[in-house]
Amino acid sequence: MKSEKSAITYNISQKWAVTLCCEAEEKLELRVAKILEYLDKNYLLNQWAISDIEATGSYGNCLTVRCNNEKIFQVSTADLLEVMREEGQVIELDASLIKDDEELFKILIRDGVSIDLLGSGEMMPLTVLGKYVYVDKELFMW
Repeated sequence: MKSEKSAITYNISQKWAVTLCCEAEEKLELRVAKILEYLDKNYLLNQWAISDIEATGSYGNCLTVRCNNEKIFQVSTADLLEVMREEGQVIELDASLIKDDEELFKILIRDGVSIDLLGSGEMMPLTVLGKYVYVDKELFMW
């Protein structure tokens, strides 16, 4: 039986970084959820390493407490999507999609308003990313 997921090839040596341009009325959590859904659908990976999270909402607060206790922990894409879709706000996030101890993608949210996305390989389609600007990946030591 054929898998519904199709793996996109990636080259971890080809790295890029962008800052997403959000509209004033846009909820950044929904923008991040769209990226998470894309990665879940197109990559055969499901393991995120969280090194920083501050979020409101029931599940978001649980992950915030967990991060305060454990410093770095792992969650599935479904767990991150739950935080992005619940009533609440993600104020800080540092989440990396991991394969074989390599970071393939990193999502950084700062102050509840700024979203930086770091990636390896092909850029995501504009329909997923929306409006963005390229930034120097070296600023993130990427």
